[in-house]
Amino acid sequence: MNRKLVSKAISNIQDKYIMEAMAPPAARSDHAPERTSNMGKYENKRKGVNTRRLIGLASAACLVFSLAITAYALNLFGIREMFRTANRELPESAEPYIQQHTEAAAAADWSARITESLCDTGKILTTVTVSGGDRYIVVPTDAMPEDSVGIIGIRAEQTLREYAAAQGKELLFVGATLRHSEHLGVFEEAQRFVNGSAAEMNILLESSRSGETGGEAICKIYARDIEGNRLDLELPFTLEQVPAENERVYVPVDPDAIPGMTVGEATVKETPLGLSVRWMETVTDQEVWYNIMKVEVEGVTYREGGAVLEDDGNWYFQFSMGEGSIGDTMTVHFYDWDKVWIGDITFERK
Repeated sequence: MNRKLVSKAISNIQDKYIMEAMAPPAARSDHAPERTSNMGKYENKRKGVNTRRLIGLASAACLVFSLAITAYALNLFGIREMFRTANRELPESAEPYIQQHTEAAAAADWSARITESLCDTGKILTTVTVSGGDRYIVVPTDAMPEDSVGIIGIRAEQTLREYAAAQGKELLFVGATLRHSEHLGVFEEAQRFVNGSAAEMNILLESSRSGETGGEAICKIYARDIEGNRLDLELPFTLEQVPAENERVYVPVDPDAIPGMTVGEATVKETPLGLSVRWMETVTDQEVWYNIMKVEVEGVTYREGGAVLEDDGNWYFQFSMGEGSIGDTMTVHFYDWDKVWIGDITFERK
């Protein structure tokens, strides 16, 4: 499905999560800094840390964090553990639906395997482990050779380039994506990277979607060496969609209550991963509509949400993995870029 995502799709995030992302976390030595790529725009989730000038990395005789090595040896980097590296918790209700995988592919000098997946109507979570073998030091796709080795969990006053040379190895820059298909309906992706060791990297791929089924999927592991040569692998696998426990339709009391748009019916789905909410927005004044910066659903918190332009030419606001509850009435608050309240739309259950 060919979908477009604009700036509105990365706005509409509630303040508590914005502040959480901006606040530098306490220093830790049990894993490498988590890094995220989002639709080709890469950012370090540790907003308070400049990844190009990491300082204060203490020298150590053992360059690789022992706990990170132990965690990898015990195969602890599944979906739950990758969430915890980002100070998040996967809902307990979703854990029984985690699929275990053994699909793997290998190139001449490196390999990748899918370890776990979890899929509902609004989100696909996939974990991948990449091994550089005896040739490569595996690093995130957005890393630079002059970055500190701290980004892969190593305590040393070295850059990635220097460390690889000292080990007699090369750098391999790696990321992952799901190949888009009609039945999966993926429109946005984000990645988190955690190195278990210098030669092993774990990726959590979060794919936002609007889909009704699971089915066949292909995870593309895209890699390049320091010369820029592409060294990609593809991993076909099957997704089993988590069943929706409850699906409800809501009708707006006043569809034109917010200037710049007319709102359609809203669909609310409950799955073990949380609440998924979606409604259509017909734009009547684009400039006024673009002025909507944040959307809050009363009684619900969510991390990611926004407006998506779909193939039918319509905009849909949606989010998934919401926490909270929605009764027979759903009240939605709209704010502009100055965080000034614009107005509310009330939806009533159909």
